[in-house]
Amino acid sequence: MKKNKKKIILNINLKKLKKIKKKFIPQINISRLTKKIKANLDLSYLKSKKNKKIKKLKNVKTTAQLRAKQKLKEQILKQKKREKLAKAQIVKARNQEKQRLKDEELKIKRQELKIKEEELKLKIADQKLREQGEQRLQDQEQRKKDEEKRIRLEQKRLRDVEHRIREASEKRVRDESQRLRDEEKRIRDNEERQRLEADQRVKDEEQRKRDDEQRVRDEEEKRRLDVLQKIKDEEKQIKDDETRKKNEIEQQKIREWEVKFDEERKKRDEEQYLMEEELKEKEDERRRKLDINFKNPDKIN
Repeated sequence: MKKNKKKIILNINLKKLKKIKKKFIPQINISRLTKKIKANLDLSYLKSKKNKKIKKLKNVKTTAQLRAKQKLKEQILKQKKREKLAKAQIVKARNQEKQRLKDEELKIKRQELKIKEEELKLKIADQKLREQGEQRLQDQEQRKKDEEKRIRLEQKRLRDVEHRIREASEKRVRDESQRLRDEEKRIRDNEERQRLEADQRVKDEEQRKRDDEQRVRDEEEKRRLDVLQKIKDEEKQIKDDETRKKNEIEQQKIREWEVKFDEERKKRDEEQYLMEEELKEKEDERRRKLDINFKNPDKIN
């Protein structure tokens, strides 16, 4: 039944494709359009030629004839332009028709490709259905095997339960005997533990007394050490104060010395500056004298 349904779907798709191809037949007859445009052009051209022959028969050319001749030339030029435009329109129409045909062919190819894809999907679906049927059969066989295995395991479990019950009853008897022995041992251990705890309490009490005595001694020693440390700290504080005062005095002396040194250095700088000024004035005076002597050579003689 499923395979017949697939064939019906494919036949419907092919019928649709044929209808699409019939719709894509070109509706413009290019040859008829070309003949019509040429016939119109030929009629106008023949009329102009007849007028031209009649005018040639006349011997005398008047101004009106010249104008008519000029007008005829213009009409011929216009006619040629119209012919060129008509040819261009025909070429454009042909190109458009070719492009439309190509587009339609591409559309048909796409439809065919889509149909092929649907056929492939149907094949894949059919393959999946077959695989699912085979898988169901395998699952049924596996369930049957699992059921047989479960029955075997259940039988084994019942045997194991029976074995465990037998072992449990034997173990209860052994455990009861062991419990009685353990109870006797526990009583003995409890009596021994109480005796040891009493001995330990006595020892702990003695140790506590010794610890109290040691704590009192430690506290006295700590107080003595604290007093000694306090005395040392006070002595150190006194020494630090004396050292700080000495340092302050030294720093004050250093500052006074720096001030004095700065004053002496400033004084030396001023003296040096004055000496340099004097030397500069003497040098200027000497140069002036040399200039005067150079200007008056009589004085040199």
